[in-house]
Amino acid sequence: MYKKSIKHLLLLVTILVSQVPAVVFAENVSEYTIKAGFIYNFAKFTQWPDKSGELKVCIYGKDPFGNKIDSIDGKVSNGRTIRVVRTRRIDEVRTCHIVFLNIIPPERYLFERALKKIDGAHVLTVSDAANVTEFGVMIGLSINDDKVAFDVNHTMALASNLEISAKLLRLAREVN
Repeated sequence: MYKKSIKHLLLLVTILVSQVPAVVFAENVSEYTIKAGFIYNFAKFTQWPDKSGELKVCIYGKDPFGNKIDSIDGKVSNGRTIRVVRTRRIDEVRTCHIVFLNIIPPERYLFERALKKIDGAHVLTVSDAANVTEFGVMIGLSINDDKVAFDVNHTMALASNLEISAKLLRLAREVN
């Protein structure tokens, strides 16, 4: 019963966070604080084939989060302790569970090159560059109608043997 209540609470938090207007950014809650919360919830609602005790969340490229993403470091998600890692080496992200791809400029060939290096690994890819799910990134974050929203390339997630909860998929703006 307790686990079911926690799951309902987490779903409610996810729904509430997805409805936070961009105006809140001006009230000392930055865009990347909210996006860090989204990444935490992506971890909560995704299942990986490996069952290690650690869940690595990697930031690839220049870190747009600053210390905002550190708020999830050490938290537990589905019995795994989250560890935040920053890297500029694409080969390192093959060992991550979630990778935020901050590729500047956001050009298609750069994403395709990065995704090719990750191919075959069980890595949930996330980015906030425009239209990234079309490039093969699994989750694309964006600001729409003054709210943080996300799209899911479910086909790519399934190809990487990742199970994204139907609850999370229902909250997505678009799923393909």
